[in-house]
Amino acid sequence: MSNKNSNNMIFKRKILPKLLDNIENNKIIILTGPRQVGKTTLLKMIYTEIVQKAKAIFLDMDLTANQEFGKDLDKFINYLTLSGYSQKEERFYVFVDEFQRLSEMTMVFKNIYDNYPNIKIFASGSSSLSIKKSAKESLAGRKFIFEIFPLDFEEFLDFKEDEEARRYFKNINNLQEGKVTLPQKLQELWEEFFVFGGYPEVVLQSDYQEKKKILKSIFDLYAEKDAMLFLGVENIWAYKKIIQLLAVDSGSLLNYNNLAKESGIHNKTVRSYISMLEETYLIKILHPFSANKHNEIIKSPKVYFIDNGVRNYFLNNFNKLEKRADKGSVFESYVIQEIIKNNTKNYNIKFWRTKQKDEVDFIMEEENKILPVEAKFSSLGKVDDMRNVQKFLFQYDQEIGYILNGNFKKIAEKDGKKIMFNVAINFTQDLLK
Repeated sequence: MSNKNSNNMIFKRKILPKLLDNIENNKIIILTGPRQVGKTTLLKMIYTEIVQKAKAIFLDMDLTANQEFGKDLDKFINYLTLSGYSQKEERFYVFVDEFQRLSEMTMVFKNIYDNYPNIKIFASGSSSLSIKKSAKESLAGRKFIFEIFPLDFEEFLDFKEDEEARRYFKNINNLQEGKVTLPQKLQELWEEFFVFGGYPEVVLQSDYQEKKKILKSIFDLYAEKDAMLFLGVENIWAYKKIIQLLAVDSGSLLNYNNLAKESGIHNKTVRSYISMLEETYLIKILHPFSANKHNEIIKSPKVYFIDNGVRNYFLNNFNKLEKRADKGSVFESYVIQEIIKNNTKNYNIKFWRTKQKDEVDFIMEEENKILPVEAKFSSLGKVDDMRNVQKFLFQYDQEIGYILNGNFKKIAEKDGKKIMFNVAINFTQDLLK
């Protein structure tokens, strides 16, 4: 990888300024998220920024030689002292990559926070059930956790370094109402993002066959290390089978009994595996929105993949959108992925479905605000496209709903309700503001 691309990986992530804003506080900063999304790169960027003006060390816990230092507090402090740390001096910065390698590390972090106020810790780790649980219990009130996801589409364009496409993207929302024809270059890049997703190494590779190989290497390692070694998955065949079945049924209601039957494992084990998949950021579970238990679905959740490249890898389907029977599902997944990656206000994301099968794809809740969002790739503002969103708005006395689509822009108003038809290539700045 060239230095030029490496710099892009560091400087183009939206979350970087937020991380740099946390240099001066005393909280333990933890970066978590799936494998290979740039957590280590972000840590190194912050380290490079700090080491120019303060004392700092960087520890990679993937290296066996370093793991000995993290097994207890005394060993860790001894190592820091040998590296230049002194209790009598100014702040000392410690960067620990892949800290989930050692179960003892969270307790070491707790003791450092409580007893060594001039040590500031930045740490990263691929999320696992054990790490999240131990961090929640041991580091309560002592940490800020930042979730690092694959690139969103705006970041994807930054990595592609196509100034023309980025200019088109920025100005999409300035277009007048009506059908929108995307420039060919921007359309092609959007199509590539639908197919191969936003894992940085995949994005930076231009050859499609190499992209597939990179996705394979990432998830072979995921199965070998995260699933077997850290999560303790005993039946790796069934675990992978569950992922493949979820990929086929992405956006559908979860049926645990069917998954158990197809994978040959117990229903309880299926639920455990799905929980693991969510905790390791492969999938996102959405629960139903309900205020009327007699009329609405209140139990069965839906599942989406965090990245379309991952889903397509497990489907073994890298066809372009126009050649796919699941085009609607791919587009719907793209919309929820962009919402998740840009959800700075921490909207609670659910879905709405009645027993009469009226449905809105995504319901976003924030305090007294409830926002229905429908994903319809081919929508051109027809009355039928608005029906379910309108029903929701009237039932819950809300004013605005969104219908995100491939190439149409319009504001429709009826009976005091407003429905925004937006081109989904760039919707988060308007929707999540």
